[in-house]
Amino acid sequence: MKKILICLILFLVANSVHAKYITALYGGGVSIERVFVHESGAVSIYINGGIANLDQCTSTFRVYIPPTAKAKDEMLSLALFAYASGKRVGFHGSGCSTTPFWGGTQDVPIVNNMWVH
Repeated sequence: MKKILICLILFLVANSVHAKYITALYGGGVSIERVFVHESGAVSIYINGGIANLDQCTSTFRVYIPPTAKAKDEMLSLALFAYASGKRVGFHGSGCSTTPFWGGTQDVPIVNNMWVH
């Protein structure tokens, strides 16, 4: 049991270390063009503005919130608020995801934190 707990802690620390700012925390952020909710519960957010493509994803015109993200519902609410009010948003995350809905030819940044500017 102790080994499992240690492995779990190392996994969580390692994953949080690799997460990075997709947009600058104190920068201008990006605007939301549209929000797409997938059947799986995942969310794709189409954006307008520059992001840091640190994971070398093939596309940066949208970002992806996986259905397993702990704060997925809160990030969706925040995205809809920002879209409706014309506010800009910022993202933090790690990795790239290919969405089968669009044929699976492009991968986009995965988001795990989001804020409104």
